[in-house]
Amino acid sequence: MNNKPEKKPRFVMDLAGSFIAVTICIFAAFYLIWTISQGGAGSGRGGLAVGEVAPEITAAGWVNGEPPTDLAGKVVVVDAWATWCHPCREKAPELVEIYNQFADRDDVVFIGLTSDEASVLPAINSFLEESGITWPNGYGASESLQKFQANYIPSVWVISRSGKIAWNYDSPGDLESAIRKQL
Repeated sequence: MNNKPEKKPRFVMDLAGSFIAVTICIFAAFYLIWTISQGGAGSGRGGLAVGEVAPEITAAGWVNGEPPTDLAGKVVVVDAWATWCHPCREKAPELVEIYNQFADRDDVVFIGLTSDEASVLPAINSFLEESGITWPNGYGASESLQKFQANYIPSVWVISRSGKIAWNYDSPGDLESAIRKQL
């Protein structure tokens, strides 16, 4: 009795290796096509680009009050987040710290937006309270988030006094510097 494993012919092994390589190439091609269809390979995560006119900000409802109805002439910071988003929770302390630096200014407005619906208001309120976020936050804001092209969260935009996107996560520099530059 021979206990040696049976050797497969080399062409079977070459065929298996070729199949794996072709499969990887096909998946890579599909991934590239999908990435391009989602905004382009290497387009980053900033969403609506610097220089674009900021869309109107709407939401189904508001927590922590409503934002000013007239944002003209103000520097506006828009934060896209969700209750289930762990990176949003991690980024919140930094946002609160930056907000506190500008909280006494009438010409700087922070607005949070989430696509979370009214059905999760307890979770929304809990997220805001635990994070120390006190500025107005709109829930059910899917339409606005689509217009901001918020394909990733958290995302943040700085809107200039003239109503155009002045900074996003793809921009050089940090959020605080971007706000100061617009003042």
